[in-house]
Formats: sequence, C-alpha cells, structure tokens
Amino acid sequence: MPSAEDLAFVLRDEAIVPRYLTLRDDVWLRLLISDVDAFVGRPVGALEAALPEREAHIAAQHGIAPRVVRGARKVLLGLHPVAVEAAVRPRQARSVAFALAAARGPRERDAALAAAAEELAVSPAEVEAGLFADLPAMRCLRPAPVALEPRAVAELYNLRLVQQILGRAQRVRVEVREHVRSVVRYAKLLRLICTYQLGPRSTAIELSGPLSILRQTTKYGRAFASFIPCVLSTPGWGIEAHGEDNGRRTRFVATAADPIGGRHALPRDADSSVERALVRDFRRLGSGWTLARETAAIALPGGGVFFPDFAVSQGSRRALVELIGFYTPEYLRAKLRALEGVRGVPVVVIIDDSLACADGDIAAARVVRYRRRVDAAALLAAVESAVPG
Repeated sequence: MPSAEDLAFVLRDEAIVPRYLTLRDDVWLRLLISDVDAFVGRPVGALEAALPEREAHIAAQHGIAPRVVRGARKVLLGLHPVAVEAAVRPRQARSVAFALAAARGPRERDAALAAAAEELAVSPAEVEAGLFADLPAMRCLRPAPVALEPRAVAELYNLRLVQQILGRAQRVRVEVREHVRSVVRYAKLLRLICTYQLGPRSTAIELSGPLSILRQTTKYGRAFASFIPCVLSTPGWGIEAHGEDNGRRTRFVATAADPIGGRHALPRDADSSVERALVRDFRRLGSGWTLARETAAIALPGGGVFFPDFAVSQGSRRALVELIGFYTPEYLRAKLRALEGVRGVPVVVIIDDSLACADGDIAAARVVRYRRRVDAAALLAAVESAVPG
C-alpha cells in the first residue's frame, strides 16, 4: 500500500486539495501497467530495483510528480498476488543445507549443497534457489486476477489517497443517503467511535478520526480506513474531515462527484465472532429470555439516534443491548448519559475493555464488561435487574 509520501495533495489555507488521478493520467498509467506486467514470473525485488528509473522517465515525460507514479506502482503491485516458487520448501531447504554446511565447514559449500540436493531429491541449483525463496523480495509476481485497466488503478489510487488524508483527521462527518442500515452496521462491526443523526435526506455519522485517540491508534486507523469503501459504495455520499498539519488546522471535503468511488461493494451484513458467540451462549442458558437482532433506530433525548445491536425479551418484558467497541472515557460518558434517557425501554451496554483508546474509567449501572468473550449470564443478570418484574 502506498505511504503518505507516495500520495499527492497540497494545503491551500486550511483546505486539503488532493491530486486525484483522472482520465488525463490514463496514458502513463497504461505504460506503468505494461511495465509491471513485464515482471510477472520474476522476483518482486527485481521489479522494485528496475522500476524506479522507468518511473522517473514516465514522470518526466508526462509532467507527473515522481511520487505519484511511485504511488501508482505500489497500488499496482497490491493488485498482483505473489507466490513462493521453489522446488522444495525454503524452510526445509535451509534446515537440511545449513545443518550439512555447519558439519562440513565454510569451504565445503558446494559439497554441502550437493549432499542436501541428494537428501531432498532435487538438483543443487534448486536447493540454492529455494533457500531464501520465501523472503518478500524473492517471491515471484503472479498475474493479476483480472485484466487491469487505467481507470480501475486510478480509482484505487484515489481511494488510498483519501484513506491517507482521513487517517490524519481528528473529526470526520459522513453523509449517507442510501443503504444507511448497511453502512451503520459496518461501522458498528468495525467498532468505530461514532454517533448518528437522522436528517430529511441523509443520515450523518460523526466519527472520531485516528488522530483523536491516544491509544490503539494503529488498530483503530486500520478499522477506520476499511470503513471508507463502504461509504463510497453508496450514491450521493459526502465526507468532511478536520485535523491538524504542523499546528495548522486542516479541512478536507470529498463527495460522490470526485473520482473515488464506483467500484466498491457494500459489505455483507454479518455478525462479529463475539456477537455470534454471545447468541449461542445466551440461548444455552435456557432462561426463557430471547436475544434477537434489533433493526429499529431509537431516538435519543436531545436529538440523534442510536442503533441497538440486540433486543432481549420475555413476554412483555424487554431491554435493548448496545455493544461498544473502541472508546475513550469522554465518548463512553456521553454515550451512557444519552442511553439513560431513552424512554420506555432500558438499555444494557456491553463494553470491550481491550479497546480502550485513552486512560480513565467510568463506573455505571447496566454495564457488562468483557475481554474476548461476553459473559451471557452476566448480560442476563443485567437485563433482569434493569427490566421491571
């Protein structure tokens, strides 16, 4: 994946202006695709050693910043699978050859390779070629699963550019007009720190950016980056992000009119492993209570909504269950305060203690804490305590 140094944008006053790849870049992108294809079947290291000179030529010939060409090449490499190609497994080749070399001494290298070849039933050249074939630079480039076109490469580059920019954000606002339920479900599946507002034409998702948290920054950043294609898969989306760059405030805006989306698919509406385990464990309690997915958005006092994960019911008795992933004490305090104001039905909150993003803790009722696996009996006890008999 390209690094921030491989992707181009400028700062004008407070506005971050990306240098997207567009139709005018198709000519040199096609050349780059051809150059990478020429190395299919050869080690990745050979390509990485040979292409910088070619990239510099393409950049100079077409008036493109070298880092843009370099970033596009890294996107291309990410679309090509790599494979270890060796007559014998490298680990096995090393084990046998090194043991024989140690016994014979450094001057008997060829003899050690010949003995290893005899033991492994391959040629000495195949033993030597396989010793380090599993190193990243020695793995062989394979053909891309589908024929690569400049437009597909450009859109993926642009996506990586947006992900890098948003990775430096402190606050992000996403506007979604369609497939709201799927987008919200994916945000919850990734356990992002966010709140929701329903509008007349769209749903706004306010997210904490990766640079707003003190701990779990890398892990949160990966989850945050994987959420962006989900947003781009919806019609009429919009993103606004705020952050800082060397002490200067920054603002970034992107919309469906930008050359970013179009080739992304909504993720499947799937439960996490934690949720699946909770459903199984709760059912095994045989309590007479039912734990089921909740699909309705619930209004919060003072505005906003939340999307509970489950509803627990027994006859007319009912409670909602909200799972919280990444969190800061401030976010958790505000969330619990808002949920306490929900009218007509109590809300039990499940918190993953392993995903705390800052120091500090909060004691509260109707909270079940866990690491790795939710205690279904503890959840049931919290529900029975919260729901009037």
